[in-house]
Amino acid sequence: MLKVIDLDKSYNRQKQSLKAVSFTAKPGEVTAIIGPSGAGKTTILRSVNQLIKDDAGQILLDDEDIRQANKSDLRRIRHHIGMIFQNYNLIGPLTALENVLHGRLGAKSTFAGMLGLYSATEKNEAAKLLQDVGLADFALQRCDQLSGGQQQRVGIARALMQHPKMILCDEPIASLDPKSTKLVMDILRELAQSKQLIILINLHQLDIAQTYADHIVGINQGTIVFEGPERALTPEKLQAIYRQPETKAVTADAN
Repeated sequence: MLKVIDLDKSYNRQKQSLKAVSFTAKPGEVTAIIGPSGAGKTTILRSVNQLIKDDAGQILLDDEDIRQANKSDLRRIRHHIGMIFQNYNLIGPLTALENVLHGRLGAKSTFAGMLGLYSATEKNEAAKLLQDVGLADFALQRCDQLSGGQQQRVGIARALMQHPKMILCDEPIASLDPKSTKLVMDILRELAQSKQLIILINLHQLDIAQTYADHIVGINQGTIVFEGPERALTPEKLQAIYRQPETKAVTADAN
């Protein structure tokens, strides 16, 4: 289980991006973080993986505090946290199979990783994962020749090569057409259930969150304003999540 407790993050000691953020995400469930642009959704994901340093709080994965991990422990923890990006984050000139194999880099020595030394077992596993996401026929295709939906499925297979406990997804369908969106979201939901993974996903699309998420976290201006199952997401709760900050009217001096 992932537990985020009282997480704070400020930039330049001025703008507070996260304010005492607390929520849980369980294995076997898709947890969607929703909210308006600039609410803090991406900051949460980057903090969970410690790609940015936050200011205070706890991030517990199976009761181990990721924030307190030293460099060696953080490398070990990150190896079991897959990441799926909006822009796919693949190496275009490499094949789909080669990109999936990169999911094993965190488990290899620097020397083996630089030389791309993968075992036959790892290559077979990568090929099987591409088959699982419907890309068996594209294993040897360069990734920059694949469609957006295909590239995102390569990204999912790469994350699975890490043997993750959790997969973090930062707006993974923002650039996809409706057909590819459904395919990617179907895969993520099935993975959560079949492999008992924690799937934590940032979404702009409210309808997708309501269709696929078991658990929803609503954030506005860096503060959690809703956490619960999709069925508890009432119109009043949605208004709290997506409300815009009040702006003071500017009046001209009569003189």
